[in-house]
Amino acid sequence: MIQLLRMTAGLFHWAVAFGVLYGLHGIGCSAGWERSMVAGTSLHRLLLVLAWAGGIAAGVALTRWLRRTAGAGLLDRIAVLLGWVGVAAVVVGGLPIVTIPACL
Repeated sequence: MIQLLRMTAGLFHWAVAFGVLYGLHGIGCSAGWERSMVAGTSLHRLLLVLAWAGGIAAGVALTRWLRRTAGAGLLDRIAVLLGWVGVAAVVVGGLPIVTIPACL
């Protein structure tokens, strides 16, 4: 059971990070954060980028922890690999934040 949790941890992290970004995007658009400027960018984009960076950092920390606590077995190696897959999914899933206008 623990191995199953370890193997799904990276992808579960991606799902949570995606949900946070999606929810923050919706809240920001409906609240008009796009019109508030902070440090040369909109408050909305700034908060999304900070949440995205936090999600990437949390995924890297999770995957490093998985690697540190891994044994020599195949399932442990799969858990670490899926952790990195989760980090890559967070990176790719957040790319529209910096490439596409936030609220269309």
